[in-house]
Amino acid sequence: MEFAEVQAQHFSTISRDPLPHTLIERALLQLSPGEHAAQLRTEVLAAAGWKHSSLVSFGKYPEEAAKAFNRIRDALAQSDDPAVVLSKLKSGA
Repeated sequence: MEFAEVQAQHFSTISRDPLPHTLIERALLQLSPGEHAAQLRTEVLAAAGWKHSSLVSFGKYPEEAAKAFNRIRDALAQSDDPAVVLSKLKSGA
């Protein structure tokens, strides 16, 4: 899957068109069926370097969020298998 690069300013921008991080989150939610989707999203974000809870807004730490989403973006460009994506993020590849 191909996504545009996520920029820190995206987290404080209002747009009619979905921003790249929103599209990445949607893709993550579609990779895993049913109730496991939110858990996969949380695991992938943590593996990508997002150190904050799901209650913390990405806009509070936009540089960290952009870095994490760009790591996820790179992993999704290589595979849409949840196990492979997690493995790539955990290994730093």
